[in-house]
Amino acid sequence: MMSSNETSEVALTSTNNYKVYRRRWFLLATLFVLNISNAMVWFTFAPVAYKAAEFYTDPPNVDTINWLSVVFMITGIPCGIAATWLIDTIGLRFSIILSAWLNGVGCVIRVVSAIDGIAPSAKLPLVFTGQIVAAFAQPFVLFAPTKLSALWFKEDQRAISNMLATTGNPLGMMVANIISPILTNKPSDMLYMLAVQCIPAGVAVVMATFGWWSSAPPSPPSPSADAESESFLVGLKALARNRQYYLLAWAIGGGIALFSVLTTLLSQILCPWGYTDSYVGVVCGSALIGAGFVGSAIAGFIVDKTKRFIEVTKVCYALAIVALVVFAVMHNKANQWVVLTCMCGLFGFFSIPVYPIGNELAVETTYPVGEATSSGIVFMSGQLQGLILILLLQSIGTNLDPKPTTDKCTSENLGDIPVQDMSGMNKQCSTKRAVVL
Repeated sequence: MMSSNETSEVALTSTNNYKVYRRRWFLLATLFVLNISNAMVWFTFAPVAYKAAEFYTDPPNVDTINWLSVVFMITGIPCGIAATWLIDTIGLRFSIILSAWLNGVGCVIRVVSAIDGIAPSAKLPLVFTGQIVAAFAQPFVLFAPTKLSALWFKEDQRAISNMLATTGNPLGMMVANIISPILTNKPSDMLYMLAVQCIPAGVAVVMATFGWWSSAPPSPPSPSADAESESFLVGLKALARNRQYYLLAWAIGGGIALFSVLTTLLSQILCPWGYTDSYVGVVCGSALIGAGFVGSAIAGFIVDKTKRFIEVTKVCYALAIVALVVFAVMHNKANQWVVLTCMCGLFGFFSIPVYPIGNELAVETTYPVGEATSSGIVFMSGQLQGLILILLLQSIGTNLDPKPTTDKCTSENLGDIPVQDMSGMNKQCSTKRAVVL
């Protein structure tokens, strides 16, 4: 029997006694904030890789700083298995509160790594520890949107609610791309930047701990939410027998990997060709992810009304690849500010909707497999492919002229840090590495 408080939350009641509750929007907001914060942690150092290298490594080593992002991809695979089991078996409430605290504790450890007085030899291990602890939370916050949508939202609201929760992740990337260069004018500003990024993590901890009362509503919003999902192991066996799911996981995972790699290495890809950290982070990053929000809203509305998941995914995927190819062709040419900004925007517009729509497609086509299980394996596929791509880009390098002309990295306050060219277009030989894009 519902309490008077729960009854007052009922926003809609059907003749079949299926109900939705206003509280679902607070839960969605909590997950949204948590996704923003965790993505900010993930991409904190990517826009300021050279300054972070000067602060944390001696001698400065940008490859080491790249690993601060790569650890999210590595932990995402084993932790993803645990997250799918916990979300589908133990429930959303425990999973979200756990992930909020992991993310918050990781942020605090990162701040400690930058405090004056910490031994230089301890700074790098501490910041890696903080990144890894926060990375443990990522599978929970990325797998939860489909489960939340299935348990709390009506069928014609699921795609858009899943889209809203999931787009918190790219929004966090955009915020990190903007504020990291702004707050880190010089390496010694690292403490201030990390402290500011603790704020959304703290908000998420409070919202999750005190606002997430239950994993499921008192009454289901739809017949499918009322049905019981298959157990974790049974679901895995069903997915293992589903050949079409392999293709889906590989394709959607590939889209996730391309987006993750581009956002992780964007600064290093453009830096040697005369583009500053501020331009890459504030302009290109904002265009990429801001356009992605618009694309996600449009795509979410279309699939909610038409249920054409496959057609929308194919169109978005194809046009995102076209934008990425044009970017790859033009990025190593000087003064292509407008073209590169437009290509980043187009890539974001079409690529960001692929992940939430792909998740919803995975859930719809594998029912009654648990939502976290079907969407989680898609994400783990993306992390694995992204990890392989980043390691490949770092391993196949060419060399640059030590005194480049047009190939001059204009990132501020670099000192004598060797610049890594991520395009491999310049074939002149010297001591500076270039990685083939």
